[in-house]
Amino acid sequence: MAAKAVGWENMAFIFLNRFLDLTDAIEEGSLDALDHADFQNTDIPFEVPLPAKQHVSEEHREEVRDWVLTVSMDQRLEQVLPQDERGTYEASLLAPSTGVRSLPCLVTGYPVLRNKVVFKSPGKEANKESWNKFLMAVKMSHSPPCQDVLRFVGQWCGGLPSSSFSFQ
Repeated sequence: MAAKAVGWENMAFIFLNRFLDLTDAIEEGSLDALDHADFQNTDIPFEVPLPAKQHVSEEHREEVRDWVLTVSMDQRLEQVLPQDERGTYEASLLAPSTGVRSLPCLVTGYPVLRNKVVFKSPGKEANKESWNKFLMAVKMSHSPPCQDVLRFVGQWCGGLPSSSFSFQ
C-alpha cells in the first residue's frame, strides 16, 4: 500500500497481487499454486511460512483485490519490478547474475552500490543520498523522536560519520 501511496504503481501492483496470492495460499494451506515469475532475478524468497489464519481483514483484502483487478483491466501498467545497473530488482541485496551480495543501506534497506557513507562498525553503510536526506529531515523537523533515531544509529554503528550534522 505504501508503494501505491507514493505512485509506484508497477511495484504496488506486483506486491499487492502477491499479497492476494498469499492470502489465497493461507486459505488453501499450501504455497503450491504460487506463480513466481514476477520475482525471478530477485532475492525475494519463493518459500515462506504460511500463518494458520488470515491477519488482514476481509474488507481490506477486498479493497486490495478491487484495486488489483481494476489496474489489471486497464492494462496501463507494465508488470515488471524496477531494475538497477546490475540488471536485477533495485531493492535486491543479491545480484543473481553475479552472486554478489551488497550491504543494505541502514536508512532504506536498498543495496549500497556506490556513493556510500561507511560507519565504524563493520557491515554498516548507507547510500549517501539517503543518509543526507535522513539527516536533513532530522535537522528540519526538530523532532525528538527523529533525534532519538539518529542517536540510536550512532550507538548501533559505533558512531556517526564525521560529516554528520550536529543537532544540539
